[in-house]
Order: sequence, then structure tokens, then C-alpha cells
Amino acid sequence: MDESYHYSLHSFVIASGAAVFCCVCTFWALRSNPGGILRKLKRTKLCQARDISAGDCDGHCVDENMALGDKKAVVAERQGGASMMELLVPEITTHALSYLDYTSLCRLSMTNSAMRSAANDDGAWKALYHKDFTVEQDNINPSNGWKAYYATTKAVVNANAEFYNIIRERSFPNMSHFWLNADYVKCIHASGELFTGYTAVLESWALAFNWGQGGGQGIDLQVRNVRARILGSMAWVTMNAYVDLDMGSFHVTNIYEFHHGQWYMVHHHSSMMLN
Repeated sequence: MDESYHYSLHSFVIASGAAVFCCVCTFWALRSNPGGILRKLKRTKLCQARDISAGDCDGHCVDENMALGDKKAVVAERQGGASMMELLVPEITTHALSYLDYTSLCRLSMTNSAMRSAANDDGAWKALYHKDFTVEQDNINPSNGWKAYYATTKAVVNANAEFYNIIRERSFPNMSHFWLNADYVKCIHASGELFTGYTAVLESWALAFNWGQGGGQGIDLQVRNVRARILGSMAWVTMNAYVDLDMGSFHVTNIYEFHHGQWYMVHHHSSMMLN
């Protein structure tokens, strides 16, 4: 009696352990591949409801799987960081985005629809413009928005920086491509001399590059307080220039015109600062 009792208890324990082990293995399989088995079960039920054989099920159920995938993508996007940005009030969003630079803000606009909407916010680009350029134009209202105005200003400022790189390197070929080939271009050097027309302007730069330096030696030229203003295809830039060799400091105004995808210089005026 005791032996049969112990034998039954021992068998029950073994059977129970095996059942628990099977349950654990099944749960682990479902957890490690949540989409695979459950998707097959759903697909089988859907096909059975439509009286479709198991062999034809894959072909007939592809639309349902694609629709399910699209819904999951939308839900994932709404539940992600995008929804957090949408919940913020516009003032906070604009303030947060103002800490990004030009490149980061452009990259953010390529992540998803919510981020694109936030990164294209006109207020964010206005704040970035004021941080990178100037607050002097706070009262203007760019016709194409602050993002386009920022991009155009950046292009003009980069062109202006290239102008001074050409002067530092004393590169006459680059200077000849930098000016617009027109008879109305003008250049007023710090000496006060005025040159009008493309040919006369380029000749003046050829003389300046060779004057007192043996032609080819660079110039230690620094530019500060750069301010740009764009109006259609015209742009003008004001700044202060500082040159070595005890040549002093200068007030400078450069004017550019946009032609064939490039900003060309049409006017340069440099005058010495009064001490």
C-alpha cells in the first residue's frame, strides 16, 4: 500500500514537472517570436473563415498583413518621440529647437512628419537667424519665410567669406571669377580710388595683390561684425576689416547680385576707420 502510494506520488510529480516545463517552453517561444506564431494563427483563422485552403493562404492574405504593418508603423510613430513634440506648446518647441544649429535642424526635418513640421516652424528659424546672424532685422517679414531667408543669408555670408579668402591668398584668377562681368560694377579701395567696369576693377585688384608684397605672399586679414541683408536677387553686407602691417581698420560694404545660381560681387567699398 505504501509502495503504490509513493509510486503514484512520484509519477504525479514527474508529470506535473513535465507539464510546467512544456508551458515554459511554449511561453518562451511566443515571447521570442511574438509576430511569427501569432501571425500564423490569425492568418489561419482568417483563411478558414473565407474557406481558403492552407496552401493558398499566403497569396490571399498578403494585403491583410501589409495593412496590419502600416497600422503598426503609424501607431509606433504616434507613440514615439514625435507625439511628445506634438504635445509641447509652440513656444516651448521653438525655444528647444533654437539650441540646434543649421545642420541639426535640417537633419531633424528628415526624421518623420511630426519632426518635419516642428523643424520647419518659422519661429524656430527666426530664432536661429537671430542667434547666428543679427537681431537688427527683427521687424522684417521674409516673403518666403525665415527658413528660406536663413538659407539665402548663409549663402551670401559664405560668398563674402570666400571674397576675403581670395584676398588673403592673393588669387587673381579666383577674383576674376568672383566679380560680375558687367560695365556697372564698381570698386572703391581704402585709398579712395574709384574703379568702374569689370576690366578696370580687375586691373585694380591685380595691382593691389602685387603692391609691396612681391606678389603671392598672403595677407593677415580679419573680418568682424558681419551683417547681411537680402532683398530678392540683391544682397549687401557690411563689416569691419582688420589688416596687419599697420594698415589700420576699415569699414566695408559689399553688394552682391544673384545670377545663374551664384552670388557675384558688383560693388566693394572700403574706407578707413577714424581713431
